[in-house]
Amino acid sequence: MMYDIVLAGGAGTRFWPLSRRERPKQLISLWGGDTMIEATVNRLRTRETGEGVFVVVGDHLLEATRSVLDDVSDEDFIVEPSPRDTAPAIAMAAVHVAERAGEETPMGVFPADHYIGARTSFHRCLEAAEAYAREGHIVTMGIEPTRPETGYGYIHAELDRNVEASGRPSEAPRARQVEAFVEKPDRELAEDYLASGDYLWNSGMFAFTPETLFDEMERQLPDSYEAIEAMRDVWDRDDRDAVVAEQFECLEATSIDYGIMEGARDVVTIPASFQWSDVGHWAALDEVRETDDDGNVVEADSLLVDVDDSVIFSEGTDRLIAGVDLDDLVIVDTPDALLVVPRESAQKVRDVVDRLEDEEREDLL
Repeated sequence: MMYDIVLAGGAGTRFWPLSRRERPKQLISLWGGDTMIEATVNRLRTRETGEGVFVVVGDHLLEATRSVLDDVSDEDFIVEPSPRDTAPAIAMAAVHVAERAGEETPMGVFPADHYIGARTSFHRCLEAAEAYAREGHIVTMGIEPTRPETGYGYIHAELDRNVEASGRPSEAPRARQVEAFVEKPDRELAEDYLASGDYLWNSGMFAFTPETLFDEMERQLPDSYEAIEAMRDVWDRDDRDAVVAEQFECLEATSIDYGIMEGARDVVTIPASFQWSDVGHWAALDEVRETDDDGNVVEADSLLVDVDDSVIFSEGTDRLIAGVDLDDLVIVDTPDALLVVPRESAQKVRDVVDRLEDEEREDLL
């Protein structure tokens, strides 16, 4: 059995004006129905080999997250005293797993705001991840690339370097030994990666035991490891919360990728064939939502004349959005802000948020 850790601290600035500080990407619904974090938790809970779900969240988002996850118990929320990136958040979650179930208990780590299709295939990959984690490997989920994507990091894992795990179910995929993590490539290099078959997209989903993570922290982040040990020393004391908050500030503020993964001694990747997207910006919605006959994603009261390959989204307003002779645009309408941007520039929406911060427009953040 494996504990599941859902990281719910992201800001989702590239989905402004729908996402805001108090309602970031994981707390909105981009394809109707559940919010992204609800979909993530439900996806994990519906597998037979799951033990329990912890949700790691910042204090300022705790109540909003509780309100959409009202069936998650209070003790299963792990509150970050301050934002310090993913390595400290995951390390604190590992302490919770170790103290509840033991250091040798596998734990999976999942962003709260990704889209995953083909749930059965996803669950098969988690069964494999658990088996490899039990044997002391650090496991990362690698997504089989479908295009020469320049917006994702890659995992170099050669096709013929398979790794076995004794507890892996026969129907679950085999892992490959990871050679290296690779930064986002340019177009030409991405095409080479796709053609070789030796590269996978880095999904940001991991599995390991607390023991394996702590060993790597002791080797690579010794100061952070000392802080973790100090947390564990007071776990059964009445002053635990105060000491944990104090020691959390001693953890190096770094991502799990830079702080642990890139320098880890034994990393394997499970090639995953299920549909996946990090849904990183408005222009990515057509990866996870149906489009109309003209290639548009429409979630609004709209009247479109010769509009193609665009995203038209509205929330909280009853205005009609009318468009004529438009191509490759993103239009997002909310009660206090309207966004219009070419699809190819959708990732630059975060620049708008930066400008609003510079101008202290707190009412729009």
